[in-house]
Amino acid sequence: MSGKRLLQGIVSLGVAALIVVMGIVLAILSRGMFADEKDGAQSSQTATGSSKATGEERQAVPVIVQPARTMIFEQRIDIAGNILAKRFALVSARIPGTLDSIFVDEGDFVEAGKTKLFQTDSVKLTQAVAIAQEQVTVAECAVREKEALLEKTLVGQQVAEADFARYKDLAERNAIARQVLEHQEAQVRQFEADVRHVRTLIELAKAQLEQARLNLKIAEKDLADSLVVAPISGRVSLRMKEPGEMAGAGTPVLRIDDLSLVEVSIFVPSEYYDQVMVGQTKLRVRVAGRDLGELPVTFKSPVVEPRLRTFQVKALLQSPPPEVVPGSLAQVSLVLASRQGLGVPAQAIQQRGGKNIVFVVTENKAKAIPVELGWETEGWQEIRSGLSAVVPVITSGQSLVDDGTPVRVLKEAGR
Repeated sequence: MSGKRLLQGIVSLGVAALIVVMGIVLAILSRGMFADEKDGAQSSQTATGSSKATGEERQAVPVIVQPARTMIFEQRIDIAGNILAKRFALVSARIPGTLDSIFVDEGDFVEAGKTKLFQTDSVKLTQAVAIAQEQVTVAECAVREKEALLEKTLVGQQVAEADFARYKDLAERNAIARQVLEHQEAQVRQFEADVRHVRTLIELAKAQLEQARLNLKIAEKDLADSLVVAPISGRVSLRMKEPGEMAGAGTPVLRIDDLSLVEVSIFVPSEYYDQVMVGQTKLRVRVAGRDLGELPVTFKSPVVEPRLRTFQVKALLQSPPPEVVPGSLAQVSLVLASRQGLGVPAQAIQQRGGKNIVFVVTENKAKAIPVELGWETEGWQEIRSGLSAVVPVITSGQSLVDDGTPVRVLKEAGR
């Protein structure tokens, strides 16, 4: 019986101890949960404040700005032009005929007055020279013949005059009949006429000799002209005939271009005619990606082409680079006027309410400034009025802001 009571006492003590332990555990857990709720409340308050700050930052529009700058602005026209040879020659045959030989080919360099180009009918013209030389020889012989005839006639005249003098003396002494004297007098007059005739024949023969000599010169000149030499120095750019073909005056056989002096040629709309001044207006030229600098205008057409309403403008280029040859395409800027002014990037210009404006940043807010625009050069827009200081303007994000919009500058371009 006592053992049973002892066992019940032990069980009661165990239950009591278990209850105490469970109470302690519950107390500890309750305290931890209270602390977690407190910390959670504090965290919630902190998160709410942070979210509010982040919201304000998200309302500011991110932008990029770039400072305005003072620069040279130009009024210009961009036109595609051509490179032309200033000096060129379309070489034709001087003497019509068959082309015997062509001594040069396309691309060959030729020197003025020295390089042989081609020849026409050389055999025929050589024979013509030989014939003319023979004609000169014949004419010289004819002159000598007439001169010998003159000497013979003069001798006969002297004999006739001497006989007439004797017959006259005899007639005065009545030694001969009057008829014999008259016959001898007629002989003298006939010889005088013969002398005049022979002298005329000599003049004719000499004239014929001179004519033959001139014909010889012409034949020699024709033979020389059949061989055509280069009229200018340069390169053969085109060969239009081949040996065996007929060549004649006005029909080109070769084209020669002088590559040491070229022209930049453009055609400009007629409304700019009075703004282009020879020697003053400049052309800015690029060919095949190479900058050739500024060239003064050397020619302005005196008339406007009536169909296209354009006029031609040219500028000379001495000793061009090897890649700048006749026929090349040129990118030309015709600079009509230039001036210094304040400029901003062209993308900074916005149109709001029918006005041109730019945005600047003041106290982290966008400020709209109406401006008057001028010329545009190389992506920069001239500001004639409204913006007087070299201040940064918004160049990216400007379409997302209005006057007073909070902004956040991400970057200042150009720095």
